[in-house]
Amino acid sequence: MGLNFTPFLSYREIKTDKIDLFEDAFGINAQFSDVIGLLNMVKPVPGKRLTHRLIRNIKKSAF
Repeated sequence: MGLNFTPFLSYREIKTDKIDLFEDAFGINAQFSDVIGLLNMVKPVPGKRLTHRLIRNIKKSAF
């Protein structure tokens, strides 16, 4: 049985071939400059506290 959100149209009938679903869902325009802007927000190196906690947990589980 197909899942329907209206009595007249099923999910399988919705065509998304030429639609950017991420842009529609989250308002993210995936142009090159936008992607670079998002990547600049991400910290590539974790903080010292996180690193020390990770090392402590690894040492604890090793013994």
